[in-house]
Amino acid sequence: MMEHLPTPAAHWAALRSEKLEWAYRAYRRFIAELSDDVSRHLKDGESARAPYVVVFGMTQVGKTTLLLELMGLGIEAQARVGKVLRGGRETGKSATATTMEYRRSPDRDWRFDDGTGIRRIAGDDEMCVALGELRQRMSERRLLAEAPVVVSIPEDCFEPGSDGLATRMLDLPGDNPADEVERKHVEQMAARYVPHADLILLVGRGDHLSFLNPEVLTLPSIEDWQYVPNRSRVITTYSYTPETVQKFARDHDGELRAEHFRARLLEQIATFGLTLSPDAARPERYFPLEIGQSWKAMLDEDSEIAQRVAPIVKELKARLHEDIRNSATEAARFRNALDVHVVTRRKREARIKEGKTARAALRAAIKPAETTAEQALNGKQEAARRAQAAKALLAKRAAVEKELADALVFDATEHVEGVDSARTNTSALFSRINDASAWLRQRFLDASPSGSDARKFFGSSRPDLAAQADKVKRIADDEFSTLIARMNGYSLDEYYPTWSNSFSDDKSRLKQDIQDAAEKTAALSRNLWRKHVAKRVAELEAEATAADSEAASLEQIARQQQRKCDKLRSQSAKVREDLSHALARLKGDKETAARFGTMLDEEYLAELRQRRVRLAAAKQPADALLTLLSVADLGEERKKITLS
Repeated sequence: MMEHLPTPAAHWAALRSEKLEWAYRAYRRFIAELSDDVSRHLKDGESARAPYVVVFGMTQVGKTTLLLELMGLGIEAQARVGKVLRGGRETGKSATATTMEYRRSPDRDWRFDDGTGIRRIAGDDEMCVALGELRQRMSERRLLAEAPVVVSIPEDCFEPGSDGLATRMLDLPGDNPADEVERKHVEQMAARYVPHADLILLVGRGDHLSFLNPEVLTLPSIEDWQYVPNRSRVITTYSYTPETVQKFARDHDGELRAEHFRARLLEQIATFGLTLSPDAARPERYFPLEIGQSWKAMLDEDSEIAQRVAPIVKELKARLHEDIRNSATEAARFRNALDVHVVTRRKREARIKEGKTARAALRAAIKPAETTAEQALNGKQEAARRAQAAKALLAKRAAVEKELADALVFDATEHVEGVDSARTNTSALFSRINDASAWLRQRFLDASPSGSDARKFFGSSRPDLAAQADKVKRIADDEFSTLIARMNGYSLDEYYPTWSNSFSDDKSRLKQDIQDAAEKTAALSRNLWRKHVAKRVAELEAEATAADSEAASLEQIARQQQRKCDKLRSQSAKVREDLSHALARLKGDKETAARFGTMLDEEYLAELRQRRVRLAAAKQPADALLTLLSVADLGEERKKITLS
């Protein structure tokens, strides 16, 4: 029996199916050697996976409408499909409940797969209900969204003769959604799918260009889109409806071209403070468009502006279709890999800049913390000194009180003895009374402890003796009142000692009154000073307590600031260490990127050797010829990959 051999057509098909296997082998070797920092920017390189485009942007900017138009849906069909995709929500609400993959249905029915299997749905209302239930399950966390929800749109929604795009179209939920569940979901889906997209469409309104600011583009693989800008396109919707744009178009002399609006768009982006890399700022990456109802309204008005910009919008849409088709080729995928050195360089530059910025911020934070800690320690020492000084003065209390007892004794001997020399008349005794009263007042005001302990204890603090001077006057008045009354009752000023004992009795009474007044005034003085001692003790105790509390508080502040400094220094060291490791990884990535071409050459030569073996083993001339032709085919594929 004759051995069954494959037909030439089957043999050629087999050879053609293997035409890029050598490149995939090199690619897998390449990816395996890269760090996660860089490899996540590249696609998985599997030839069996259909290429796709991710559409991303804030809510309510027309993402879904743009996506449907790119797929080939007309204006009316977009309205119909958009209503269904909102799942029963009113106009103006986001149509995307989770990551959605849109396809073209093979017939007039919808297809729906939420992970539980494909459902065929005939009517729009039934499909609307299914999507409403999907959103409800998503908000209640009952949807395990491990893969995109697939929606196949009825084929009668597409424009006649339009095949749309052959790629899968993924619509991510809008950035910064109001619903917390949607926010977490969009982050997970972006991390999972964006790195493997063939092209990323960043969509925003033409009159709100801040959507490109880094503070807004915070999702994984979106925030650093400038590292690989050839994989991204910036799409602005509502680009021609603003009055300023229409005035620009109206005032432009000569023929309007797409390049004019692209240049204007880049100028407007610059006004938002966004710095674009030279590669990211290439005009061909920007597409100012009008889509959906706003575009239809402009066309219906048949205005001069609509007539002038309609060809431009048509041209830009055609170029966008072309970019999507070109990005979804195997050669484009490998060219991205060959450009990994660009990613590595930009990653390195960004890491160095981030590291320097982070360390500068940490150093800036350490300095005031160190200053605060130093000031707190100095303040603590000063407070401790004040507390110690107050306590030292409090320890002198007993000595001060003894000193007061010794010092505040009013010796009236001089005034008592002076009475004996008085002349024998009442005027002389009245004069002695006045002298004694004045002496008592002045002695009261001047009385103060003069020892070193008392001076330190009281400092400049004194009792208000002047406010108590009236009490001294009352003491004197009370003591001398009886004698004064008696002498005022005499009819003569002169005493006659030979006739009576009045002069001797009045002198004796005056001496006793002076002595009694002195003792009472001294007792008043001691009482006032003792009260002041108690007041001073309370002040010193309060001062010591406050100083102790202040010292403890300042010590705590110093410790907190020191811990903060230690933490910041640790963070700075960690940033330096992380930067060192990152740069080491990126250096390895750079070396790997330099070897990728060698890897391709090695696998290409290995494939040629394999084809040579096949050629030698061919049993039929036709097989040998087809094998030779496949070698030429390999060469063509290699050119597509390596030439950019």
